[in-house]
Amino acid sequence: MTALPVSVVVVSRGRPDALTRCLTGLSQLAYDPFEVIVVADPEGIDAASSLAFAGDLKLLAFDEPNIAAARNLGIAHAAGEIVAFID
Repeated sequence: MTALPVSVVVVSRGRPDALTRCLTGLSQLAYDPFEVIVVADPEGIDAASSLAFAGDLKLLAFDEPNIAAARNLGIAHAAGEIVAFID
């Protein structure tokens, strides 16, 4: 097993408030270690960047209505052995 077994990819477009709630919930998980990769439009990136734990997130800008491509971008940046999606 690697040092980072789980990557959580969160894809968001046009939902900065919902993204903020989702990321806040993920920040409260007791599971360790895991990384959170956010693939979002500019509004989502701005919302995620303003969070107190933004330094713990991988933020990837993506502003196309193509969830498959957004997920693939998240996978490409995932370091975990397991990739989970929340979108």
